[in-house]
Formats: sequence, C-alpha cells, structure tokens
Amino acid sequence: MAIDEAKFKQLKKRATDAREARDKAAGQLEATMERLETEFGCTTIKAAEKKAAKLAKDADIAEGEYDAAVEAFEGEWNAHLED
Repeated sequence: MAIDEAKFKQLKKRATDAREARDKAAGQLEATMERLETEFGCTTIKAAEKKAAKLAKDADIAEGEYDAAVEAFEGEWNAHLED
C-alpha cells in the first residue's frame, strides 16, 4: 500500500508530536520523582502513596485534637468571651 506525500507528512507530524509528548511526560515524571525524594524522602510511587496515606491519617488525628481543644476552650471560656 503506497501513501501519498500529504499522508506521509501527516503521519510524520503525528509521530513527532507523540515523541514530544512522551519526552515532556518523562521530564515531568523525573521532576516529580526528584521532588518526592527531596521533600518527602520517597524514591518510588509506592513509597509516596504510603507517605500520603500516613500524612492524611496524621492530619485527621490533628484535626480531631484541634476540634477537641476548641471545644474544651469554648466550654471553659465561652461565658467570659460573650461579655
């Protein structure tokens, strides 16, 4: 099956665009992995997922402690603050 010049140019452009997109994605992945290692000490996606889960759990715990502290503060000081 022979293709004409226009079809060839179209296919060549699609291949070039695909290579550029691949290279861009690879660069973004590399930058993300470097950031994960620098900021969080993670060298794999799996390690980053574990770290994210732990951080989310820690945030939930901290939020609960904060809510309890606010509730205790308001219980003790609310009458004085309303004056």
